[in-house]
Amino acid sequence: MRDSFRFIFESVWSNRRRAVLTVAMIAIGISSLVGIQTAVEILSEKVAGTFERGGAGRFTLQPKEDSPPLSLHQAAGFKEMMCGDASSGVTVWGVLHAAAVARGGGRVTDPVVRLVAADDAYTGVYDIGLSAGRSFSVREVERREAVALIGDNVRRKLFGEDSAVGREISLAGDRFTVVGVLDRQGALFGTGTDGSVLCPPGSSSITSEGYKVTVRYSALSRGSTVAEAGRRMAAVRRLTPGAEPDFETVQADSTQELFDGIRRRLSLVALAVGLITMLGASVGLMNSMLVSVKERWREIGIRRALGARARAVERQFLLESLLIGQMGNVAGVALGLLLGSLVALALDGRFVVPWLWIAAATALSAAVSLASGLLPARRAAALDPVEALRSL
Repeated sequence: MRDSFRFIFESVWSNRRRAVLTVAMIAIGISSLVGIQTAVEILSEKVAGTFERGGAGRFTLQPKEDSPPLSLHQAAGFKEMMCGDASSGVTVWGVLHAAAVARGGGRVTDPVVRLVAADDAYTGVYDIGLSAGRSFSVREVERREAVALIGDNVRRKLFGEDSAVGREISLAGDRFTVVGVLDRQGALFGTGTDGSVLCPPGSSSITSEGYKVTVRYSALSRGSTVAEAGRRMAAVRRLTPGAEPDFETVQADSTQELFDGIRRRLSLVALAVGLITMLGASVGLMNSMLVSVKERWREIGIRRALGARARAVERQFLLESLLIGQMGNVAGVALGLLLGSLVALALDGRFVVPWLWIAAATALSAAVSLASGLLPARRAAALDPVEALRSL
């Protein structure tokens, strides 16, 4: 057995150029499979953390497309009606500017700052902590004072490592006093508060095109809270009984379902890319092994003449094919994990290892290697030693 393995390694080394090309083809297929799945796992963990933070659920009520916007008066009226329910929290908010320029501390940001009008309950409903300062007070919201909470990216761009609390910033023609800095969250699909500035509704000269209300509920009161919110929003919107609602409810779990669908599609794409690449690699590996059999015609004949059994020769070529396949698998897994680590770094997420998909990739490469080496191995085992010796 030891001599058999020695022959295998010597054969691979003697044909290392063909082996390297075959290993590279297998590695590309495996790396695409493992790399995409690693990125999907990281995204999934990021999404799950976003949706499950705080142990409670949220849903947002907003007007349907082509329906009248939700005014600040209507949103405030809805919140006043809903806050009688102690199991839920309600926040009123609306985007005033999607890409504004912020100035402060003698510096200017790029036009990427999101200006959001939000009341004092916003940070609590969305479980956003503060790294410095405080949130809005009820009085500041009622009096529409020009105060602001800034995201971590805005703070670093304008003030660096200096304290931002108590400093002034200008944004979209308005001036605000910073009272707090939001915890760094990291952005996912362009969302998050790191690049945002929050101000009380009505404190900016910009008029919102419409507000939204987000309701936080406990797991036990989900059904009743959603139904009650729908009834009260209909009352605020002055809809007649039985009329079609002109607003919609957007829930976090529906977004999770959407992402799960995207995740499944990405997994299928990764699997398809991996299989197509592995198919090409299998053809290359089979051709390489067939050429190897032809080149080692005399060697095989001598071994058979010295007493080597056909099964031993067949096993040697199968093991040689398996060795090349697993070399490609190891290289592909390492490259895939490297790509996944780059995704984790870009998303400020935790690196994860998709053990299930690594095991699947290992099994796939082994199956492809054995299938590709079967025909060359049988051809080598069926070689007539007398015919081989005649060619000496």
